[in-house]
Amino acid sequence: MKQKVKLAALTLAVGATLAACGSGEQSAQTAGGDTGGGSATASKELVVVDWGGASSDAAKKSQYEPFEKENNVKVIVVSPTDVGKLKAMVVSGTTEWDVVNSDSDVALRLAKEGLLEKLDYSIIDKDGVYPELVTDYSIGQELYFTNIAYNTELFGKDNHPKTWADFWDTQKFPGPRSLYKNPMGTLESALLADGVEPDKLYPLDVDRALKSLDKIKKDIKVWWDAGAQPPQLLSTKEVAVAAAWNGRVSALSAQGAKIDNEFNQALGMSTSWVIPKGAPNKELAQKFIAYVSKPQPQAEYSKLIDYAPTNSKAIPLLPAEVVQRLGQTDESKKSQVLINIQYWADNFDQVNEKFNTWLLK
Repeated sequence: MKQKVKLAALTLAVGATLAACGSGEQSAQTAGGDTGGGSATASKELVVVDWGGASSDAAKKSQYEPFEKENNVKVIVVSPTDVGKLKAMVVSGTTEWDVVNSDSDVALRLAKEGLLEKLDYSIIDKDGVYPELVTDYSIGQELYFTNIAYNTELFGKDNHPKTWADFWDTQKFPGPRSLYKNPMGTLESALLADGVEPDKLYPLDVDRALKSLDKIKKDIKVWWDAGAQPPQLLSTKEVAVAAAWNGRVSALSAQGAKIDNEFNQALGMSTSWVIPKGAPNKELAQKFIAYVSKPQPQAEYSKLIDYAPTNSKAIPLLPAEVVQRLGQTDESKKSQVLINIQYWADNFDQVNEKFNTWLLK
């Protein structure tokens, strides 16, 4: 969905993430889909920046349009998220955006650089939202997972890799593999495969993770860097098993591809809403974030696209088959790990350098 954004030194660069991302070009449109100005009856316009593509379409129907009607405003959608542009606007004092959907670890770094407005939790009800995704400057919008995905013609529902240790076991579960060409999530899976308990993952033992990856490196046929790659590789049997973003896999599966997700030991990642410093309509932005953080709008969003709510109170509002498809059953959630965004906000650059050096060996 998303494109993963990472920051290096003082430069904010756009990289690669989640499922159903839009094109690399900036685009702006109203939530209702037309490209004209605000309606004659709308008292205000709110500029919301998201990732584009299917995730934006789902958000328009389930969140932006209902917010428009309830508050007599016009939501102008700009996509995809461009953190470099956000920084340039704030630094130059020409902020044009009101609300931005950012990767959660990046949001922490934006806040540290003084680029964001504080969120007003007298307006925003954070009750039910995973506390790890609530900060003074950001609040989680959706959860997606890096999980084990597999070809269902090569492995059965009851006989496929169900843990990262299974993923590493190429004798019991033969076939080429694919992993994310990024340390975030990849190192966690390597440590879980090596027997580290989920509650002992952080701070990451990077050297141990790389030694674990040494054991499977020869079996990694593709190091992917775009979310569309793993499901495609799986569907053509170029690889048998892959670490993949759940939404990408379920989307291709719905089109008939013989692939599926395993949510045991899935690694939860998230995006978050932030308000850029100097946002023209920051009070309205607070109301918007308050609205989209409520259980009902979150549930409506998850009915349209396979990303899980960050507000746990939304889960009971979802049909059972959707809860199952999102990996949000009580049984599935027991073994899932929420990636520590603070760790990655503090350590990404140096860990990424070490990871890339290892890749070249």
